[in-house]
Amino acid sequence: MVQSPPAIVHRHKRLILVLVVLVILPLICIAAFPYLLSLTVPPDRLQVFEVTEQHAQNGTIVHLDEQNFQEHPVLEDVLLGSEHDRPGPPYAKGDLRRVGEVEYPEKITQTTIDRYIIDNTTGKRKYFEYTGRYYRVGTVYQD
Repeated sequence: MVQSPPAIVHRHKRLILVLVVLVILPLICIAAFPYLLSLTVPPDRLQVFEVTEQHAQNGTIVHLDEQNFQEHPVLEDVLLGSEHDRPGPPYAKGDLRRVGEVEYPEKITQTTIDRYIIDNTTGKRKYFEYTGRYYRVGTVYQD
């Protein structure tokens, strides 16, 4: 004797519920995992290094003024903040001296690299001049 579909569902209700849980729960986990993972990854950090003038001559020099600081908020935070005036350790190998570090509000993207690190027109590293000193930006990936 053939049973109607509602009768089959009623008879095997527990089995169907277990199968639904075994199929749908993993799909929800797979969909939610990337979002939940992104919440645990901290933003990247940008480091600012002071370099010698001779070192900066190998790249493109951007002279900073009030307008440029608005376009480069990381440099404004470090160079105009109180941290900048503290004496740092002497220049290390490669003529670099770490001046400061700022938590960047997003992951490092090509836009960040274009703004702070590489000049797209020349392909050279960007150096920033402010009050007679020269700086470059480096990245620290936190993930």
